[in-house]
Amino acid sequence: MNILKLFLLILCVAVPSVVLFYNKAALACEMAPFIGFEAVQAELYVDASLSNAQRENLIAQVHQAKNRVEAAFGKMQSSPRYIVSKNPAYQQAGFNPTGMARSALLRECVFIGPKGMNVDVIAHETAHVEVFHRASFFTKNFKIKPWLLEGSGTYVDYRAPLLLENINIERAQVSRVMGLSDFSPKDTWAYQASRVAFERIDPKTLYGGIERLNSGESFDTVFGKQH
Repeated sequence: MNILKLFLLILCVAVPSVVLFYNKAALACEMAPFIGFEAVQAELYVDASLSNAQRENLIAQVHQAKNRVEAAFGKMQSSPRYIVSKNPAYQQAGFNPTGMARSALLRECVFIGPKGMNVDVIAHETAHVEVFHRASFFTKNFKIKPWLLEGSGTYVDYRAPLLLENINIERAQVSRVMGLSDFSPKDTWAYQASRVAFERIDPKTLYGGIERLNSGESFDTVFGKQH
């Protein structure tokens, strides 16, 4: 019995350790206070690459981004950790110079690079982490399709190429993106097609739809089949 307990203890320690080791973003998220980042407010960490003025502006931008997400989809349940840096060393390590959202061991995390220090990118990534927070492990990794995730992100992202009035895309491309299991951040057309596809959804039902996925319903049942 003692051997079994020891084995389970080792397993509980080893699995998260391996996950963190191979997921540098998750590791950086958890270790932010210990790797050169300081908190400018609760769960908002920056490094020395940001000036005092940029830090103050960032606080306002994060607040505006959260408000935009809540206005679109409803009150947030997550309290994501934001990590912001202009240091090119992080880009060399594989971090997106604009922004990215990741799940760590204990929390959701938004990384913002030098090209993403604006309300649009912060809102986009905040929408992602709220979806991650509400989705079960199985739903997040095996049920949610990228067009829904990026469609909700682009819904609160008002950068010009992602505004509906600026998108000129064929119906076939929208159908194509709805069938993809993944696409590259470089594929602007896929983000635009996801934005168009998201129009089929009432944004106020997004969170409820995720709950339905968690409860076992299929993605097509909840969010509609590809047309």
